[in-house]
Amino acid sequence: MILTLGFAVGRMLHLKRTCPKCKRHQVVPHEKKHQTVRCKYCKADIPPKK
Repeated sequence: MILTLGFAVGRMLHLKRTCPKCKRHQVVPHEKKHQTVRCKYCKADIPPKK
């Protein structure tokens, strides 16, 4: 159980991004983790993590 929870948390942290304009956090879908996405709050582009 702990291993599964740790894996889930690690995966969520990898998909979590911070908007460079409004500084709000959002989680992107796994399919888009290597793509630039739009912030759902201010519509700015959020680049993928390196």
